[in-house]
Amino acid sequence: MESQFWTLEAQCACVVLATLIEARRIAIGRSTLAAGCVLAIAASILTARVPPRTNRIFYDEQIYQGVARNMTDLHRAQMCNDGIVEYGRLECRRAEYNKEPYGYPYLLSIAYRIAGTSETAAFRFNNVVAGLAVLVTVLLAELLFHDPRVSLLSGLALALFPMQLQWANSAASEPVAVLFCAAALLAVVHFARARTTSALVWAVTLTAFAVTMRAECMLVVPLAGVTLLLLAPEEFRRRRLWVGALGGLALLSMSLVHFAAVRGEGWGASGAPMAWAHAARNFRVNFWFFFWDQRFPTLCGVAAVVGLLDGADRVRERVLLLAYFLAFWLVFLFFYAGSYNYGADVRYSLMTYVPIAILAALGLLRAVAAAAAALNRALPAWRAFAAAAALVVVSFLWYAPLVRETGEEAWAARADVAAARQFAARLPSNAVVLTHNPSMFHIWNVNAAQMSSIGTNPHFAQAFFDRYAGGVYLHWNFWCNVSDPVQNDFCRKALNAFPHELAAEYRERDYVYRFYRLQPPGVESETDRNLKGLIP
Repeated sequence: MESQFWTLEAQCACVVLATLIEARRIAIGRSTLAAGCVLAIAASILTARVPPRTNRIFYDEQIYQGVARNMTDLHRAQMCNDGIVEYGRLECRRAEYNKEPYGYPYLLSIAYRIAGTSETAAFRFNNVVAGLAVLVTVLLAELLFHDPRVSLLSGLALALFPMQLQWANSAASEPVAVLFCAAALLAVVHFARARTTSALVWAVTLTAFAVTMRAECMLVVPLAGVTLLLLAPEEFRRRRLWVGALGGLALLSMSLVHFAAVRGEGWGASGAPMAWAHAARNFRVNFWFFFWDQRFPTLCGVAAVVGLLDGADRVRERVLLLAYFLAFWLVFLFFYAGSYNYGADVRYSLMTYVPIAILAALGLLRAVAAAAAALNRALPAWRAFAAAAALVVVSFLWYAPLVRETGEEAWAARADVAAARQFAARLPSNAVVLTHNPSMFHIWNVNAAQMSSIGTNPHFAQAFFDRYAGGVYLHWNFWCNVSDPVQNDFCRKALNAFPHELAAEYRERDYVYRFYRLQPPGVESETDRNLKGLIP
Protein backbone atom coordinates (compact mmCIF):
# COMPACT_ATOMS: atom_id res chain seq x y z
CA MET A 1 0.00 0.00 0.00
CA GLU A 2 2.86 2.38 0.75
CA SER A 3 4.98 1.73 -2.34
CA GLN A 4 2.38 1.04 -5.03
CA PHE A 5 1.25 4.64 -5.37
CA TRP A 6 4.77 5.85 -6.06
CA THR A 7 5.36 2.99 -8.50
CA LEU A 8 2.26 4.02 -10.43
CA GLU A 9 3.36 7.65 -10.29
CA ALA A 10 6.69 6.69 -11.87
CA GLN A 11 5.04 4.48 -14.49
CA CYS A 12 2.61 7.23 -15.45
CA ALA A 13 5.45 9.74 -15.78
CA CYS A 14 7.28 7.33 -18.10
CA VAL A 15 4.15 6.85 -20.22
CA VAL A 16 3.50 10.58 -20.51
CA LEU A 17 7.11 11.34 -21.43
CA ALA A 18 7.33 8.52 -23.97
CA THR A 19 3.99 9.52 -25.49
CA LEU A 20 5.02 13.16 -25.86
CA ILE A 21 8.18 12.08 -27.65
CA GLU A 22 6.82 9.31 -29.87
CA ALA A 23 3.14 10.06 -30.59
CA ARG A 24 4.00 12.81 -33.05
CA ARG A 25 5.99 10.27 -35.10
CA ILE A 26 3.01 8.03 -35.83
CA ALA A 27 2.59 7.71 -39.58
CA ILE A 28 -0.86 9.20 -40.05
CA GLY A 29 -2.11 12.00 -42.29
CA ARG A 30 -3.04 15.33 -40.77
CA SER A 31 -6.53 15.28 -42.24
CA THR A 32 -7.19 11.82 -40.78
CA LEU A 33 -5.83 12.93 -37.41
CA ALA A 34 -7.98 16.06 -37.43
CA ALA A 35 -11.09 14.08 -38.37
CA GLY A 36 -10.26 11.55 -35.66
CA CYS A 37 -10.01 14.31 -33.05
CA VAL A 38 -13.38 15.72 -34.11
CA LEU A 39 -14.89 12.25 -33.88
CA ALA A 40 -13.35 11.77 -30.42
CA ILE A 41 -14.80 15.05 -29.14
CA ALA A 42 -18.20 14.13 -30.55
CA ALA A 43 -17.98 10.73 -28.87
CA SER A 44 -17.23 12.31 -25.48
CA ILE A 45 -20.18 14.68 -25.81
CA LEU A 46 -22.48 11.88 -26.97
CA THR A 47 -21.41 9.71 -24.06
CA ALA A 48 -22.09 12.48 -21.56
CA ARG A 49 -25.47 13.45 -23.06
CA VAL A 50 -27.31 10.37 -24.37
CA PRO A 51 -27.05 7.61 -21.72
CA PRO A 52 -28.15 8.38 -18.14
CA ARG A 53 -25.29 9.23 -15.80
CA THR A 54 -25.45 6.49 -13.19
CA ASN A 55 -23.45 3.74 -11.52
CA ARG A 56 -23.99 0.33 -13.08
CA ILE A 57 -21.77 -1.97 -11.00
CA PHE A 58 -22.31 -1.71 -7.25
CA TYR A 59 -20.43 -1.19 -5.12
CA ASP A 60 -17.22 -1.50 -7.11
CA GLU A 61 -17.55 2.00 -8.57
CA GLN A 62 -17.80 3.50 -5.09
CA ILE A 63 -14.81 1.46 -3.96
CA TYR A 64 -12.73 2.66 -6.92
CA GLN A 65 -13.57 6.25 -6.05
CA GLY A 66 -12.76 5.67 -2.41
CA VAL A 67 -9.40 4.14 -3.29
CA ALA A 68 -8.74 7.10 -5.58
CA ARG A 69 -9.40 9.47 -2.67
CA ASN A 70 -6.91 7.54 -0.53
CA MET A 71 -4.34 7.93 -3.29
CA THR A 72 -5.15 11.64 -3.65
CA ASP A 73 -5.02 12.55 0.04
CA LEU A 74 -2.75 9.91 1.55
CA HIS A 75 -0.67 8.62 -1.40
CA ARG A 76 -1.50 5.05 -0.40
CA ALA A 77 -3.00 2.27 -2.54
CA GLN A 78 -5.70 1.16 -0.11
CA MET A 79 -9.40 0.96 0.64
CA CYS A 80 -10.35 2.80 3.83
CA ASN A 81 -12.66 1.00 6.25
CA ASP A 82 -12.59 3.67 8.95
CA GLY A 83 -11.99 7.20 7.77
CA ILE A 84 -12.35 10.76 9.02
CA VAL A 85 -12.92 13.53 6.48
CA GLU A 86 -12.14 16.83 8.14
CA TYR A 87 -11.18 20.16 6.61
CA GLY A 88 -11.35 18.66 3.12
CA ARG A 89 -8.88 15.82 3.66
CA LEU A 90 -9.25 12.11 4.39
CA GLU A 91 -7.55 10.52 7.40
CA CYS A 92 -7.74 6.72 7.39
CA ARG A 93 -7.55 4.84 10.69
CA ARG A 94 -8.13 1.32 9.32
CA ALA A 95 -7.19 0.31 5.76
CA GLU A 96 -7.51 -2.77 3.57
CA TYR A 97 -5.64 -3.86 0.46
CA ASN A 98 -8.07 -4.12 -2.45
CA LYS A 99 -8.07 -7.14 -4.79
CA GLU A 100 -8.47 -5.09 -7.98
CA PRO A 101 -5.40 -3.61 -9.73
CA TYR A 102 -4.85 0.03 -8.86
CA GLY A 103 -4.26 1.65 -12.26
CA TYR A 104 -7.79 3.01 -12.71
CA PRO A 105 -8.08 4.48 -9.18
CA TYR A 106 -4.65 6.03 -9.68
CA LEU A 107 -5.77 7.78 -12.89
CA LEU A 108 -8.96 8.86 -11.12
CA SER A 109 -6.81 10.33 -8.35
CA ILE A 110 -5.16 12.57 -10.97
CA ALA A 111 -8.62 13.80 -11.97
CA TYR A 112 -9.35 14.46 -8.28
CA ARG A 113 -6.13 16.42 -7.92
CA ILE A 114 -7.15 18.62 -10.84
CA ALA A 115 -10.92 18.97 -10.36
CA GLY A 116 -11.39 18.04 -6.70
CA THR A 117 -12.85 14.88 -5.19
CA SER A 118 -16.42 14.26 -6.34
CA GLU A 119 -18.66 11.71 -8.00
CA THR A 120 -19.04 14.03 -10.98
CA ALA A 121 -15.30 14.02 -11.62
CA ALA A 122 -15.35 10.21 -12.01
CA PHE A 123 -18.16 10.32 -14.57
CA ARG A 124 -16.57 13.13 -16.58
CA PHE A 125 -13.26 11.31 -16.53
CA ASN A 126 -14.84 8.29 -18.22
CA ASN A 127 -16.54 10.58 -20.75
CA VAL A 128 -13.11 11.85 -21.78
CA VAL A 129 -11.77 8.28 -21.79
CA ALA A 130 -14.51 7.27 -24.25
CA GLY A 131 -13.39 9.97 -26.66
CA LEU A 132 -9.73 9.01 -26.34
CA ALA A 133 -10.63 5.35 -27.03
CA VAL A 134 -12.26 6.43 -30.30
CA LEU A 135 -9.16 8.41 -31.27
CA VAL A 136 -6.83 5.51 -30.45
CA THR A 137 -9.03 3.17 -32.51
CA VAL A 138 -8.77 5.54 -35.48
CA LEU A 139 -4.97 5.65 -35.14
CA LEU A 140 -4.66 1.87 -34.74
CA ALA A 141 -6.83 1.19 -37.80
CA GLU A 142 -4.79 3.67 -39.83
CA LEU A 143 -1.49 2.05 -38.87
CA LEU A 144 -2.83 -1.38 -39.74
CA PHE A 145 -4.62 -0.66 -43.03
CA HIS A 146 -3.47 2.80 -44.20
CA ASP A 147 -7.00 3.68 -45.30
CA PRO A 148 -8.63 6.80 -43.78
CA ARG A 149 -12.08 5.43 -44.61
CA VAL A 150 -11.48 2.31 -42.53
CA SER A 151 -9.94 4.36 -39.73
CA LEU A 152 -12.77 6.87 -39.36
CA LEU A 153 -15.49 4.29 -39.81
CA SER A 154 -13.86 2.21 -37.05
CA GLY A 155 -13.97 5.16 -34.67
CA LEU A 156 -17.59 5.90 -35.56
CA ALA A 157 -18.62 2.30 -34.95
CA LEU A 158 -16.92 2.21 -31.53
CA ALA A 159 -18.48 5.53 -30.53
CA LEU A 160 -21.97 4.20 -31.27
CA PHE A 161 -21.80 0.75 -29.70
CA PRO A 162 -24.69 0.82 -27.17
CA MET A 163 -22.84 -0.72 -24.21
CA GLN A 164 -19.76 1.41 -24.88
CA LEU A 165 -21.95 4.48 -24.52
CA GLN A 166 -23.73 3.30 -21.37
CA TRP A 167 -20.67 2.14 -19.48
CA ALA A 168 -18.60 5.17 -20.45
CA ASN A 169 -21.11 7.32 -18.55
CA SER A 170 -20.55 5.34 -15.37
CA ALA A 171 -17.59 5.22 -12.98
CA ALA A 172 -16.62 1.65 -13.92
CA SER A 173 -13.07 0.59 -14.74
CA GLU A 174 -13.78 -1.14 -18.08
CA PRO A 175 -13.71 2.00 -20.30
CA VAL A 176 -10.21 2.82 -19.03
CA ALA A 177 -9.09 -0.79 -19.57
CA VAL A 178 -10.39 -0.62 -23.16
CA LEU A 179 -8.46 2.60 -23.79
CA PHE A 180 -5.11 1.49 -22.40
CA CYS A 181 -5.12 -1.99 -23.95
CA ALA A 182 -5.87 -0.41 -27.34
CA ALA A 183 -3.21 2.26 -26.74
CA ALA A 184 -0.65 -0.41 -25.81
CA LEU A 185 -1.39 -2.32 -29.01
CA LEU A 186 -1.16 0.93 -30.99
CA ALA A 187 2.32 1.54 -29.57
CA VAL A 188 3.42 -2.02 -30.36
CA VAL A 189 2.16 -1.74 -33.96
CA HIS A 190 3.92 1.62 -34.27
CA PHE A 191 7.15 -0.01 -33.14
CA ALA A 192 6.66 -2.81 -35.69
CA ARG A 193 6.34 -0.14 -38.41
CA ALA A 194 8.96 2.37 -37.22
CA ARG A 195 11.58 -0.05 -35.76
CA THR A 196 13.18 2.64 -33.58
CA THR A 197 14.39 2.32 -30.01
CA SER A 198 12.21 5.21 -28.83
CA ALA A 199 9.16 3.45 -30.33
CA LEU A 200 10.12 0.31 -28.40
CA VAL A 201 10.35 2.30 -25.15
CA TRP A 202 6.88 3.71 -25.78
CA ALA A 203 5.46 0.25 -26.46
CA VAL A 204 7.04 -1.24 -23.34
CA THR A 205 5.95 1.53 -20.97
CA LEU A 206 2.37 1.64 -22.28
CA THR A 207 2.01 -2.14 -22.20
CA ALA A 208 3.24 -2.35 -18.60
CA PHE A 209 0.95 0.49 -17.52
CA ALA A 210 -2.07 -1.08 -19.26
CA VAL A 211 -1.66 -4.19 -17.08
CA THR A 212 -2.46 -2.12 -13.98
CA MET A 213 -6.02 -1.34 -15.14
CA ARG A 214 -7.78 -4.68 -14.63
CA ALA A 215 -6.80 -8.29 -13.96
CA GLU A 216 -7.52 -9.45 -17.53
CA CYS A 217 -5.33 -6.66 -18.92
CA MET A 218 -2.36 -8.92 -18.25
CA LEU A 219 -3.33 -10.55 -21.57
CA VAL A 220 -2.03 -7.47 -23.39
CA VAL A 221 1.52 -8.76 -22.76
CA PRO A 222 1.21 -11.98 -24.83
CA LEU A 223 -0.89 -10.02 -27.33
CA ALA A 224 2.06 -7.64 -27.80
CA GLY A 225 4.26 -10.67 -28.49
CA VAL A 226 1.78 -11.99 -31.08
CA THR A 227 1.74 -8.56 -32.73
CA LEU A 228 5.50 -8.54 -33.17
CA LEU A 229 5.49 -12.14 -34.33
CA LEU A 230 3.01 -11.25 -37.08
CA LEU A 231 4.30 -7.82 -38.12
CA ALA A 232 8.00 -7.79 -37.21
CA PRO A 233 9.24 -11.37 -36.53
CA GLU A 234 12.86 -10.46 -37.24
CA GLU A 235 12.87 -8.25 -34.13
CA PHE A 236 13.04 -11.39 -32.00
CA ARG A 237 16.60 -11.87 -33.29
CA ARG A 238 17.68 -8.42 -32.16
CA ARG A 239 19.18 -7.70 -28.77
CA ARG A 240 17.21 -4.48 -28.14
CA LEU A 241 13.88 -6.32 -28.04
CA TRP A 242 15.09 -8.57 -25.23
CA VAL A 243 16.58 -5.63 -23.36
CA GLY A 244 13.23 -3.92 -23.76
CA ALA A 245 11.49 -7.05 -22.47
CA LEU A 246 13.67 -6.97 -19.34
CA GLY A 247 12.77 -3.32 -18.85
CA GLY A 248 9.11 -4.23 -19.24
CA LEU A 249 9.49 -6.97 -16.65
CA ALA A 250 10.90 -4.41 -14.22
CA LEU A 251 7.93 -2.12 -14.87
CA LEU A 252 5.59 -5.09 -14.42
CA SER A 253 7.14 -6.14 -11.12
CA MET A 254 4.61 -4.29 -8.92
CA SER A 255 1.72 -5.75 -10.94
CA LEU A 256 3.17 -9.23 -10.52
CA VAL A 257 3.52 -8.66 -6.78
CA HIS A 258 -0.11 -7.51 -6.68
CA PHE A 259 -1.35 -10.62 -8.48
CA ALA A 260 0.71 -12.76 -6.11
CA ALA A 261 -0.81 -10.96 -3.11
CA VAL A 262 -4.39 -11.66 -4.25
CA ARG A 263 -3.78 -15.09 -5.81
CA GLY A 264 -6.06 -16.77 -3.26
CA GLU A 265 -8.96 -14.39 -3.96
CA GLY A 266 -12.14 -16.24 -4.92
CA TRP A 267 -13.69 -13.23 -6.73
CA GLY A 268 -17.08 -14.12 -5.26
CA ALA A 269 -17.18 -17.67 -6.61
CA SER A 270 -18.42 -20.53 -4.44
CA GLY A 271 -15.98 -22.87 -6.23
CA ALA A 272 -13.09 -22.32 -8.64
CA PRO A 273 -13.50 -18.90 -10.32
CA MET A 274 -11.85 -20.16 -13.54
CA ALA A 275 -12.85 -23.61 -14.84
CA TRP A 276 -13.66 -25.49 -18.05
CA ALA A 277 -17.09 -26.24 -16.63
CA HIS A 278 -18.14 -22.60 -17.10
CA ALA A 279 -17.16 -22.45 -20.79
CA ALA A 280 -20.11 -24.31 -22.33
CA ARG A 281 -22.67 -22.16 -20.50
CA ASN A 282 -20.90 -18.89 -21.22
CA PHE A 283 -20.12 -19.72 -24.87
CA ARG A 284 -23.75 -19.85 -25.94
CA VAL A 285 -24.48 -16.39 -24.52
CA ASN A 286 -21.22 -14.67 -25.41
CA PHE A 287 -21.11 -15.96 -28.99
CA TRP A 288 -24.62 -14.94 -29.99
CA PHE A 289 -24.25 -11.61 -28.20
CA PHE A 290 -22.54 -10.17 -31.30
CA PHE A 291 -25.17 -11.41 -33.75
CA TRP A 292 -28.54 -11.58 -32.00
CA ASP A 293 -28.77 -9.46 -28.89
CA GLN A 294 -30.52 -6.18 -28.14
CA ARG A 295 -27.32 -4.78 -26.59
CA PHE A 296 -25.05 -5.05 -29.64
CA PRO A 297 -25.70 -4.03 -33.28
CA THR A 298 -26.14 -7.15 -35.40
CA LEU A 299 -25.00 -5.18 -38.46
CA CYS A 300 -21.53 -4.66 -36.97
CA GLY A 301 -21.26 -8.24 -35.72
CA VAL A 302 -21.95 -9.66 -39.19
CA ALA A 303 -19.79 -7.01 -40.87
CA ALA A 304 -16.87 -7.92 -38.58
CA VAL A 305 -17.02 -11.53 -39.83
CA VAL A 306 -17.06 -10.25 -43.41
CA GLY A 307 -14.12 -7.96 -42.69
CA LEU A 308 -12.15 -10.84 -41.20
CA LEU A 309 -12.77 -13.36 -43.98
CA ASP A 310 -13.37 -11.36 -47.18
CA GLY A 311 -10.07 -10.13 -48.53
CA ALA A 312 -6.66 -11.48 -49.47
CA ASP A 313 -4.77 -8.33 -48.54
CA ARG A 314 -3.43 -7.42 -45.09
CA VAL A 315 -3.97 -10.98 -43.84
CA ARG A 316 -1.53 -10.62 -40.93
CA GLU A 317 -3.31 -7.48 -39.74
CA ARG A 318 -6.66 -9.27 -39.80
CA VAL A 319 -5.20 -12.20 -37.89
CA LEU A 320 -3.86 -9.73 -35.33
CA LEU A 321 -7.33 -8.26 -34.82
CA LEU A 322 -8.73 -11.77 -34.46
CA ALA A 323 -6.11 -12.50 -31.79
CA TYR A 324 -7.00 -9.23 -30.06
CA PHE A 325 -10.68 -10.21 -29.98
CA LEU A 326 -10.07 -13.80 -28.88
CA ALA A 327 -7.71 -12.80 -26.05
CA PHE A 328 -10.40 -10.79 -24.28
CA TRP A 329 -13.34 -12.96 -25.36
CA LEU A 330 -12.02 -16.40 -24.50
CA VAL A 331 -10.81 -15.49 -21.02
CA PHE A 332 -14.34 -14.77 -19.79
CA LEU A 333 -15.71 -18.03 -21.14
CA PHE A 334 -13.85 -19.80 -18.33
CA PHE A 335 -14.80 -17.28 -15.62
CA TYR A 336 -17.70 -18.32 -13.38
CA ALA A 337 -19.34 -14.87 -13.85
CA GLY A 338 -18.10 -14.40 -17.41
CA SER A 339 -21.48 -14.65 -19.14
CA TYR A 340 -22.60 -11.34 -20.65
CA ASN A 341 -26.04 -12.17 -19.19
CA TYR A 342 -24.69 -12.57 -15.64
CA GLY A 343 -25.81 -9.52 -13.66
CA ALA A 344 -24.05 -6.45 -15.04
CA ASP A 345 -21.22 -8.47 -16.58
CA VAL A 346 -22.05 -7.37 -20.10
CA ARG A 347 -19.33 -4.84 -19.26
CA TYR A 348 -16.77 -7.56 -20.00
CA SER A 349 -17.76 -7.37 -23.67
CA LEU A 350 -16.27 -3.87 -23.89
CA MET A 351 -12.75 -5.30 -24.06
CA THR A 352 -13.56 -6.85 -27.47
CA TYR A 353 -15.05 -3.74 -29.08
CA VAL A 354 -11.94 -2.15 -30.60
CA PRO A 355 -11.00 -5.11 -32.86
CA ILE A 356 -14.66 -5.65 -33.74
CA ALA A 357 -15.07 -1.98 -34.71
CA ILE A 358 -12.08 -2.14 -37.08
CA LEU A 359 -13.13 -5.44 -38.64
CA ALA A 360 -16.71 -4.16 -38.98
CA ALA A 361 -15.42 -1.09 -40.83
CA LEU A 362 -13.56 -3.35 -43.28
CA GLY A 363 -16.65 -5.52 -43.76
CA LEU A 364 -19.05 -2.63 -44.26
CA LEU A 365 -16.86 -0.99 -46.89
CA ARG A 366 -16.50 -4.33 -48.62
CA ALA A 367 -20.26 -4.92 -48.54
CA VAL A 368 -21.05 -1.45 -49.91
CA ALA A 369 -18.56 -1.97 -52.74
CA ALA A 370 -20.07 -5.38 -53.53
CA ALA A 371 -23.59 -3.93 -53.56
CA ALA A 372 -22.51 -1.16 -55.95
CA ALA A 373 -20.83 -3.71 -58.25
CA ALA A 374 -23.98 -5.86 -58.25
CA LEU A 375 -25.95 -2.82 -59.41
CA ASN A 376 -23.31 -2.05 -62.09
CA ARG A 377 -22.69 1.37 -60.59
CA ALA A 378 -19.35 3.00 -59.98
CA LEU A 379 -19.17 4.29 -56.41
CA PRO A 380 -16.34 6.71 -55.51
CA ALA A 381 -14.37 5.78 -52.40
CA TRP A 382 -15.71 8.53 -50.14
CA ARG A 383 -19.30 7.94 -51.27
CA ALA A 384 -18.86 4.33 -50.25
CA PHE A 385 -17.61 5.58 -46.88
CA ALA A 386 -20.63 7.88 -46.53
CA ALA A 387 -22.97 4.99 -47.30
CA ALA A 388 -21.27 2.72 -44.74
CA ALA A 389 -21.29 5.51 -42.11
CA ALA A 390 -25.00 6.05 -42.75
CA LEU A 391 -25.63 2.35 -42.14
CA VAL A 392 -23.81 2.56 -38.80
CA VAL A 393 -25.79 5.64 -37.73
CA VAL A 394 -29.16 4.20 -38.79
CA SER A 395 -28.31 0.95 -37.01
CA PHE A 396 -27.50 2.92 -33.86
CA LEU A 397 -30.91 4.60 -33.92
CA TRP A 398 -32.51 1.18 -33.39
CA TYR A 399 -30.59 0.85 -30.12
CA ALA A 400 -30.86 4.48 -28.96
CA PRO A 401 -33.89 3.83 -26.69
CA LEU A 402 -31.90 1.12 -24.89
CA VAL A 403 -28.93 3.47 -24.45
CA ARG A 404 -31.14 6.11 -22.81
CA GLU A 405 -32.53 3.65 -20.27
CA THR A 406 -31.21 3.36 -16.73
CA GLY A 407 -32.40 -0.24 -16.67
CA GLU A 408 -33.77 -2.36 -13.85
CA GLU A 409 -30.44 -4.04 -13.19
CA ALA A 410 -29.11 -3.20 -9.69
CA TRP A 411 -32.22 -1.16 -8.82
CA ALA A 412 -31.94 -1.99 -5.11
CA ALA A 413 -28.30 -0.94 -4.79
CA ARG A 414 -28.96 2.18 -6.87
CA ALA A 415 -31.81 3.15 -4.54
CA ASP A 416 -29.54 2.53 -1.55
CA VAL A 417 -26.89 4.91 -2.89
CA ALA A 418 -29.50 7.55 -3.74
CA ALA A 419 -30.98 7.36 -0.23
CA ALA A 420 -27.55 7.49 1.38
CA ARG A 421 -26.55 10.50 -0.73
CA GLN A 422 -29.73 12.33 0.28
CA PHE A 423 -29.23 11.62 3.98
CA ALA A 424 -25.51 12.48 3.88
CA ALA A 425 -26.41 16.00 2.80
CA ARG A 426 -28.51 16.37 6.00
CA LEU A 427 -25.94 15.04 8.44
CA PRO A 428 -24.60 17.41 11.09
CA SER A 429 -20.91 18.19 11.01
CA ASN A 430 -18.56 15.79 12.75
CA ALA A 431 -20.97 12.85 12.50
CA VAL A 432 -19.97 9.33 11.49
CA VAL A 433 -21.87 6.67 9.55
CA LEU A 434 -21.41 2.95 10.21
CA THR A 435 -22.09 1.10 6.97
CA HIS A 436 -21.02 -1.71 4.66
CA ASN A 437 -19.82 0.85 2.12
CA PRO A 438 -17.77 3.62 3.76
CA SER A 439 -16.03 4.57 0.49
CA MET A 440 -19.04 6.37 -0.94
CA PHE A 441 -19.47 8.47 2.23
CA HIS A 442 -15.81 9.46 2.07
CA ILE A 443 -16.40 10.75 -1.47
CA TRP A 444 -19.27 12.86 -0.05
CA ASN A 445 -16.90 14.23 2.65
CA VAL A 446 -18.63 12.31 5.45
CA ASN A 447 -16.86 10.34 8.17
CA ALA A 448 -17.62 6.64 7.78
CA ALA A 449 -16.48 3.25 8.99
CA GLN A 450 -17.35 -0.39 8.44
CA MET A 451 -20.28 -1.43 10.59
CA SER A 452 -18.05 -4.00 12.27
CA SER A 453 -15.65 -1.27 13.44
CA ILE A 454 -17.73 -0.26 16.43
CA GLY A 455 -18.04 -3.84 17.69
CA THR A 456 -19.86 -4.66 20.89
CA ASN A 457 -17.02 -3.74 23.25
CA PRO A 458 -18.31 -0.78 25.34
CA HIS A 459 -14.81 0.72 25.72
CA PHE A 460 -14.15 0.57 21.97
CA ALA A 461 -17.64 1.84 21.16
CA GLN A 462 -17.31 4.73 23.60
CA ALA A 463 -14.39 6.08 21.56
CA PHE A 464 -16.76 6.58 18.63
CA PHE A 465 -19.30 8.44 20.73
CA ASP A 466 -16.60 10.63 22.32
CA ARG A 467 -14.95 11.42 19.00
CA TYR A 468 -17.99 12.31 16.88
CA ALA A 469 -19.98 15.10 18.48
CA GLY A 470 -22.37 15.17 15.50
CA GLY A 471 -23.60 11.69 16.30
CA VAL A 472 -23.00 8.05 15.40
CA TYR A 473 -25.36 6.74 12.73
CA LEU A 474 -25.97 3.22 11.47
CA HIS A 475 -26.82 2.78 7.78
CA TRP A 476 -29.42 0.04 7.29
CA ASN A 477 -28.37 -0.52 3.70
CA PHE A 478 -28.70 -2.88 0.75
CA TRP A 479 -26.84 -5.68 2.54
CA CYS A 480 -29.29 -5.50 5.44
CA ASN A 481 -32.20 -6.02 3.00
CA VAL A 482 -30.77 -8.62 0.65
CA SER A 483 -31.84 -12.23 1.11
CA ASP A 484 -28.73 -13.30 3.01
CA PRO A 485 -29.25 -14.56 6.59
CA VAL A 486 -25.60 -13.94 7.48
CA GLN A 487 -25.71 -10.26 6.47
CA ASN A 488 -29.19 -9.78 7.95
CA ASP A 489 -28.09 -11.18 11.29
CA PHE A 490 -24.94 -9.06 11.24
CA CYS A 491 -26.98 -5.88 10.70
CA ARG A 492 -29.44 -6.74 13.46
CA LYS A 493 -26.70 -7.50 15.99
CA ALA A 494 -24.89 -4.25 15.18
CA LEU A 495 -28.08 -2.23 15.60
CA ASN A 496 -29.33 -3.96 18.75
CA ALA A 497 -25.99 -3.60 20.52
CA PHE A 498 -26.82 0.05 21.31
CA PRO A 499 -29.84 2.18 22.15
CA HIS A 500 -31.00 3.84 18.93
CA GLU A 501 -33.50 6.16 17.31
CA LEU A 502 -34.76 6.14 13.72
CA ALA A 503 -33.38 9.22 11.96
CA ALA A 504 -34.60 8.65 8.38
CA GLU A 505 -36.32 6.05 6.25
CA TYR A 506 -36.50 5.51 2.48
CA ARG A 507 -38.39 2.82 0.57
CA GLU A 508 -37.95 1.26 -2.86
CA ARG A 509 -40.27 -1.63 -3.71
CA ASP A 510 -39.95 -4.10 -0.81
CA TYR A 511 -36.59 -2.73 0.37
CA VAL A 512 -36.34 -0.31 3.29
CA TYR A 513 -33.25 1.84 3.82
CA ARG A 514 -32.90 3.45 7.23
CA PHE A 515 -30.51 5.57 9.24
CA TYR A 516 -30.47 5.10 12.98
CA ARG A 517 -28.76 7.38 15.47
CA LEU A 518 -26.98 5.25 18.04
CA GLN A 519 -26.57 6.17 21.69
CA PRO A 520 -23.73 5.11 24.02
CA PRO A 521 -24.26 1.86 25.94
CA GLY A 522 -26.39 2.42 29.03
CA VAL A 523 -28.09 5.56 27.70
CA GLU A 524 -31.84 5.25 27.55
CA SER A 525 -33.30 6.04 24.13
CA GLU A 526 -36.14 8.50 23.63
CA THR A 527 -38.38 5.65 22.49
CA ASP A 528 -37.74 3.76 25.75
CA ARG A 529 -38.46 6.88 27.79
CA ASN A 530 -41.73 7.47 25.96
CA LEU A 531 -42.78 3.86 26.45
CA LYS A 532 -42.08 4.12 30.18
CA GLY A 533 -44.33 7.16 30.35
CA LEU A 534 -47.19 5.14 28.90
CA ILE A 535 -46.87 2.33 31.43
CA PRO A 536 -48.75 2.91 34.75
